[in-house]
Amino acid sequence: MKGLAANDLWTRAKQGDGPTVKVRRLREAVGGQRGSAIMEFAFVLPLLLLLTFGIVEFSRAWLIVNTLSHAAREAVRLAATTAALKGNDPAVVSKAQGILAAAGVKSASVTNTTPSGAPPSVTVTTTVNFAFLTGIGPLLNFSFAGTIPLTSSATMRYER
Repeated sequence: MKGLAANDLWTRAKQGDGPTVKVRRLREAVGGQRGSAIMEFAFVLPLLLLLTFGIVEFSRAWLIVNTLSHAAREAVRLAATTAALKGNDPAVVSKAQGILAAAGVKSASVTNTTPSGAPPSVTVTTTVNFAFLTGIGPLLNFSFAGTIPLTSSATMRYER
């Protein structure tokens, strides 16, 4: 059957064959659907990888934001109870830096304000530049150069 032309196959179909059987026999002669699965996979794979890497990068960024938030809350609690607090107090900064280092967040900046306002309050701000691991940000031509600044801050009433 392989050597027959498509028209020969169509004419050799049995008289009682319906159009479905004729089309199936015609497809078998022309080449059928051999290789169509690999072509479909080749079209879907880039989208699947893009979605997977996007989920991974978003999850990493979300984890880092939560870690920054935790470090800011712990540091502002220390700042709120520290007597004679100064701006960028070393104890407050080292408290937040210790939490961030334990979580694997490197090169984060931590700042705190002096008590101000009525009633007085203090604010601790943590910031880090999030770098992509998979390179998906620059691949999609986002408007940034491969890093995103992530910031978190916490404010508490000054208790001293």
